[in-house]
Amino acid sequence: MPEIQKWADIKEPFIGGALLLGNGASMAVHKEFGYASLRVAAEEHGHLTPEVASIFRSFDTSDFELVLRRLWEATLVNKALGVEPGRVEEAYQQVRQALISTVRQVHISYEDASQHFEPMFQFMKTFDTVLSLNYDLLVYWAMMASQPHLGNWFKDCFLGGGLFCEDWEDLRKPYRADGSTLVFYPHGSLITARKRDYSEKKLTLQGGGGDNLLERILALWESGAAVPLFVSEGTTEYKRKSIASSSYLSRVFREVLPSSGESLVIYGWAASEQDEHVLAQLRRSGTRLRRVAASVYRGDQASAQKMEDALKAAGVEEVLFFDAESPGCWIHPQDPVDS
Repeated sequence: MPEIQKWADIKEPFIGGALLLGNGASMAVHKEFGYASLRVAAEEHGHLTPEVASIFRSFDTSDFELVLRRLWEATLVNKALGVEPGRVEEAYQQVRQALISTVRQVHISYEDASQHFEPMFQFMKTFDTVLSLNYDLLVYWAMMASQPHLGNWFKDCFLGGGLFCEDWEDLRKPYRADGSTLVFYPHGSLITARKRDYSEKKLTLQGGGGDNLLERILALWESGAAVPLFVSEGTTEYKRKSIASSSYLSRVFREVLPSSGESLVIYGWAASEQDEHVLAQLRRSGTRLRRVAASVYRGDQASAQKMEDALKAAGVEEVLFFDAESPGCWIHPQDPVDS
C-alpha cells in the first residue's frame, strides 16, 4: 500500500513546481462545498423547480454554466430576429435565479473563511503556478489577503479592466514582491464572467475584493450584466466542449497546463474520469510531468492506491503521498520548528 508521509518530509523537490487544487481543498475550509454538484445542492435546498429541472434534462447536463450560456445565446438570437420575449427568457431567468440562490446558500462568508487565508497563501507562495479547479472565491480571497504581507506576489494574469494578459508568461518576473506565483482557473471561477458584449473578464471590487465580492458577483448575475464563466459539472468530453467555447479557458488549457513543469502537488483532487483532460494536458509539457505528490485525507489507502494507479498509467515516474492535514499544507499552519 502507498506510504503516506508528512508534507514537511517530502516537500523539497516540489518547491517551485505547480499546485493543483481540487474540491477537497474547498471542503477543508467549508463542508457545504462537498456537494457532488451545484445541481444537487440546488435540489436539496429547494431552488430547482420541476420547470428548471426539465431544462437541464433537455440539455442532458448538470452544468449551470452550459445551460445558462445556451439560453442566453438563444435570447440574443430572439432579440436579433425581433421575436417577442417569452418562454426562453423565462427559462433563462429561472435557471439564473436557481444558481444565484444556491451559490448564496452554500458559499462560505468572507468573515468565516478569513481565519484560513494566511496558511493558504503561505502554502501557495512556495509554488510557481497554482491551478484551482474550484469555482469558489477562497483562492482569490487568500491572494488579496496576502498583499499586506507579500506585496504583489500572486498574479492571476488579469490586467486593468479585467482582461487576461496576452503575454502572461512575462508576469512571472517579480514586481513589488520578492517572488511571484501565477494563479489560473482551468474551469473558470465565480470571478470570471462573460459580459453582454461577449468579452470575458474578471469581476472585481474597487480596491480589493473582500467581504462584498460575492454579493457584487451575484448582483451582476441578477442584473443580466454578466453570465458566469465556470465549468462545474459533466464528463471530461462536456468539459472539453465548454472549455473550447471560452477564450480564457482555452488559453489556460492549451498554454498554461502543458507548461506547468516536472513537479506537481495535488491537494484535494481525485483525478477522476471526468477530469482526465486536465491530467492529459499536464502530461503534454515539454519537460514532461515526472513527479507528483498527492494529498490523502485521513489515511484513505484506497483513494491513494487509485490515484497512484491513475498517475502511473499516465506515465508519471514518481508518486508520493502526504497527509492532507499535516502541518504546512493548505489551511494547516506550519510547525514553528519547521519555520
